[in-house]
Amino acid sequence: MAVHIIEQSIIPKHIGSNLCEDGLFVNENFIAVIDGVTSKGTLTWPENPRDSSGSMTSGCYAKEVLLDALSAMPSDIDGAGAMDYLNESLARACRTRRSILEEKPEERLQAVLILYSIRRREVWAFGDCQCLIGGIHHQQVKTIDNLLSQVRSLYIQTELLSGRTEASLSGHDTGREYILPLLRRQLLFANEDSAYGYDVLNGFPIHSNRVIILPVPQHSQLVLASDGYPVLKDTLAESEAAFGSSYKKIPFAIGRTRAPKGW
Repeated sequence: MAVHIIEQSIIPKHIGSNLCEDGLFVNENFIAVIDGVTSKGTLTWPENPRDSSGSMTSGCYAKEVLLDALSAMPSDIDGAGAMDYLNESLARACRTRRSILEEKPEERLQAVLILYSIRRREVWAFGDCQCLIGGIHHQQVKTIDNLLSQVRSLYIQTELLSGRTEASLSGHDTGREYILPLLRRQLLFANEDSAYGYDVLNGFPIHSNRVIILPVPQHSQLVLASDGYPVLKDTLAESEAAFGSSYKKIPFAIGRTRAPKGW
């Protein structure tokens, strides 16, 4: 059955930047949204500074590696096999820095993604990207993100009660700064069997059997997105409008919709 793409969009955190950590992939076999994990380390990628792609953050380079891997991924692969295949591509990309990355998990190439297999008519999600299938929302929310979002919200609210202005906080997110040590330490829970564990592609061992597999009925409308949208709607315009409404009400993401960083 033919697939018709109605619309697609990438909006980087820094307009005009060529270092966006999100990616879109479309070919005759797969459609994917990749969300490179925001870098919390200091290493730049690729390791060879003479590489024409220049210096990238770990999240940006992870996205680029996965885009290349998707272009060569076998069309008949299943969901678990796809995650192993993509994770292995990250392992190859960082093999010369393996010893450093074992000691410093904050430097690892990390990404989550959600993709549609056209051949199998299935959505495969690994991590906290999200989708709508026929108007029904699906997303895996990380327990540890919920916890740190609460802590950040608490800290910013104490800042406001102490006399800080919203204008000063919008230029300097002290709540994000406060939880940053925990954001780095949370990486120890990546792909761990723990109450705080979570799934992420990072070139180290993963639980590929934990990929979320969602069947897509014929003639369904499908929306794939990163977790950057607090509310996911059937169209980009509706999703943008809902996002704008949330931003105007609470730009720091500390109200009912909370996040480890502001919008």
